[in-house]
Amino acid sequence: MAAAVQSTLGVLGPLPLRLGLGLLRLSTAGRPATDQAIALIHAALDQGVRLLDTADSYGLDHTDLHYGEKLARQAVANWSGPRAEVRIITKVGLARPKGRWMPAGRPEQIRKAVAGSREALGVERLFLVQLHARDPAVPFEETLAALAELQRAGQIEHLGLCNVTAAELRQAQRHFPVAVVQNELSLLSRGSAESGLVALTGSEGIPFLAHRPLGGYAKVGRLEKNRVLAPLAARRQVTPHQVALAAVLDAAPHVVPLVGATRLESLASSLAALRLVLDTSDRTALGIKYSLAPSPAALAALSTPSPAPTGATLPTDAGPGSHPEVVLIMGIQGAGKSRLVESYLAAGYARLNRDQLGGKLDDLVPRLQALLSAGQRRVVLDNTYPTRTSRASVIAAAWSHGVPVRCRFLQTPLPEAQVNVVLRQIERYGKLLSPEEMKTLSKSDPNLPPPVALSRWAASLEPPAADEGFAAIDLIPFVRQVDPAHDQKGLLLDVDGTLRRTRSGEIYPRHPDDVEVLAGRRAVLERWVAAGYRLFFVSNQSGVASGKVDRAAVEAAFLRTAELLGVPVAEIAYCPHSAFPVGCYCRKPLPGLGVHLMQRHRLARAHLVMVGDMESDAGFGANLGARYFQAEEFFGLHGPRPEDLDKAGDQS
Repeated sequence: MAAAVQSTLGVLGPLPLRLGLGLLRLSTAGRPATDQAIALIHAALDQGVRLLDTADSYGLDHTDLHYGEKLARQAVANWSGPRAEVRIITKVGLARPKGRWMPAGRPEQIRKAVAGSREALGVERLFLVQLHARDPAVPFEETLAALAELQRAGQIEHLGLCNVTAAELRQAQRHFPVAVVQNELSLLSRGSAESGLVALTGSEGIPFLAHRPLGGYAKVGRLEKNRVLAPLAARRQVTPHQVALAAVLDAAPHVVPLVGATRLESLASSLAALRLVLDTSDRTALGIKYSLAPSPAALAALSTPSPAPTGATLPTDAGPGSHPEVVLIMGIQGAGKSRLVESYLAAGYARLNRDQLGGKLDDLVPRLQALLSAGQRRVVLDNTYPTRTSRASVIAAAWSHGVPVRCRFLQTPLPEAQVNVVLRQIERYGKLLSPEEMKTLSKSDPNLPPPVALSRWAASLEPPAADEGFAAIDLIPFVRQVDPAHDQKGLLLDVDGTLRRTRSGEIYPRHPDDVEVLAGRRAVLERWVAAGYRLFFVSNQSGVASGKVDRAAVEAAFLRTAELLGVPVAEIAYCPHSAFPVGCYCRKPLPGLGVHLMQRHRLARAHLVMVGDMESDAGFGANLGARYFQAEEFFGLHGPRPEDLDKAGDQS
């Protein structure tokens, strides 16, 4: 039997078997009855399994949270064996609205989930909590800090990570000791091995919990007739599934597979795989197509660079000079790095930019070393560089040649970067681009990042620090240049729920005869028109993308709305794209529609007002820098007066 190598399993301690039982499929849709699930857990415990993996989100939906934790607690409490040996580990960071799986990484969500898990498991301090998934809408630093705070408060003993990269592991280690890493790993999903994450956790003494070790419910069927596994299984008189599981166990001694059995037969098969020890011929046959070893490039990238010299400095807040330096310009996509780098090129600096040269970010490091070895002493790199890990190899390469490193951090906020990307689209292509157009054009134009790319950058940002080895750090605040030609006043209006409703009760009209204007709208809008404001409709119409309504019907309903209001509408702008996932910049709260209107109609930000009834409308107004009002307030008896806002705008 392949027993646990106890010295490498860290906080998990001595385990009789190097195998854990995942409770996902015992807790979610299609789950067995509670008594059957407990019987299966007892069977696993009786055979020596001591690790039960669950999560606060393991249940049917948002009304069934913590089911998996309660199941684990009940099963262990009713087991007649050595209960103190059993480790129940749980996860937080996912929500289950109506059964979907959604990231939930805001600090308040993390705190609430941990409180619920403590109650469900009946403990004051949770043994091990893993971050289930990173929330791209929340800065990773905030989520990590919230977990670290809960650990310091004594609510969590150990912390781990799930579904992460090596860079994210390094980032988390600056907040707390990472006790375990849980990622997918199987012969069918080898990314964690090829990327070097399995090797990295091994070198750090961190147990690697391999979920979906047989490829997961959707892929497991591929193993039965696999041309590589089938002959190996026949020679050993075992099943291809057992060979596949044995290969995961054989990947490294700190790897602990988590099996997700719902039947006793499946559990018995997985336990039998522990007795299968692969030999050299097995490994050779598997390694040709299914190697679980890291790639050479991954191993090189994960090597820890030598620390930079301390005490070396450069003058701060300095632009291009004649002294040796490697300048690392960092900032979000759309921050304006390309404009800043022009001054360095004019002064004779060599430039290294991934978008221009192609390849990966790490590919720039050998190029930097070659330039420095050839005597080039002034080099500028303008890439996003959000994390310490992404910057480390550049710093180490520069210092290895005795050249100090300056960081110039463009502190462009996410909304302003989004505006810049939209302006770039309008300047280059004359319009806002659809998700499909951006995907196609990005093959030749690297400066068309999708919205999710900017959100990920903002969520992963680790601000530069002197202890990284920088000789100078220049923080460059963002300043939006005001175009004096933009002198018009604009009133942006959401439509459904703000100006109109449907006679039928539908969320939005599919025919102009279904439109009914809400009370009190015309009189208020007439006052704003009289004060010199131009009116614009801005609306999300994802029904077009889903096929529930066509463009002609949407536009006819807009025209009917304007007709019933009886006021001039300068332009109707709407987003016809999918609500999820968001792949365009024109879906509110993203600022695309507003930027388009501001450019087309020379609207001044100081005299821009947005009115709506949803959170996406408020976010849209904030992203544009417009004054925002809820429809109920704006059209109420004591709503804002245009002359008051004009006076405030003139003074801003």
